[in-house]
Amino acid sequence: MTDTASAAVESEGLGRDYGRVRALDALDLLVPRGGLVGLLGPNGAGKTTAMLLLGTLLSPSRGRARVFGHDVAGARRAVRHRLGLLFQETSVDGLLTVEENLLFAARLAGLGGRLARAAVSDAIGRIGLSDRVRQPARQLSGGWRRLVDIARATLHQPDLLILDEPTVGLDPEHRERIWSILAAERREHGTAVLFSTHYMAEAEPADRVVLLSRGRVVADDTPTALRAAVGEEVAEIEGPGAERLARALRGLGAAATLLRT
Repeated sequence: MTDTASAAVESEGLGRDYGRVRALDALDLLVPRGGLVGLLGPNGAGKTTAMLLLGTLLSPSRGRARVFGHDVAGARRAVRHRLGLLFQETSVDGLLTVEENLLFAARLAGLGGRLARAAVSDAIGRIGLSDRVRQPARQLSGGWRRLVDIARATLHQPDLLILDEPTVGLDPEHRERIWSILAAERREHGTAVLFSTHYMAEAEPADRVVLLSRGRVVADDTPTALRAAVGEEVAEIEGPGAERLARALRGLGAAATLLRT
């Protein structure tokens, strides 16, 4: 890692164990201010654990990490003030309307009265939720709920967004819309974004991609360089016989990596 003075996120040897299971080994990560960095890997690779650590929701077993210079273990309040978090499970309350969900989130973020209403009004306009404001969240499709999640995460105009698989399970229209919103946040507010995904195609917008496998970093490069290294087409196959299939593919001259046994 090089320029850390302006880093939104900087981690060195960051790791987390659950008992005897090493969920994240030693993550070295740099997210510049205003940067877009993706964590790529299959289930169990350590992506969510890394995000929980950086979001101050887990304590590290080893290593260290800083968000805008604040240690994630020793200065949690200062870190959280700069963050917007979004995880796979929606945080939207289905019994509340869209507007009520956002007002509740604004108060949790420390905004009250006029500031809360101004932030909610701004988010509704930015995300394009005007037609859904009075609608109970339980009536929304998965794509619309995700947009409300994005609105919640950006209400207080954080300097860093940590997004765990932000577009998983969404149709192409909502997926494209979310990426457009994130691009606008970066362009207009200089927001840094760290996101995770299973799919290389989803990581294409990133400035850099960190490839994780079984809690370890196996590659860290631009999407273009990673594609050049592994080829244009990548398939992930799970199930019995994976090791035998990998050997057969190598025998045919194809690149095949066994991620887990």
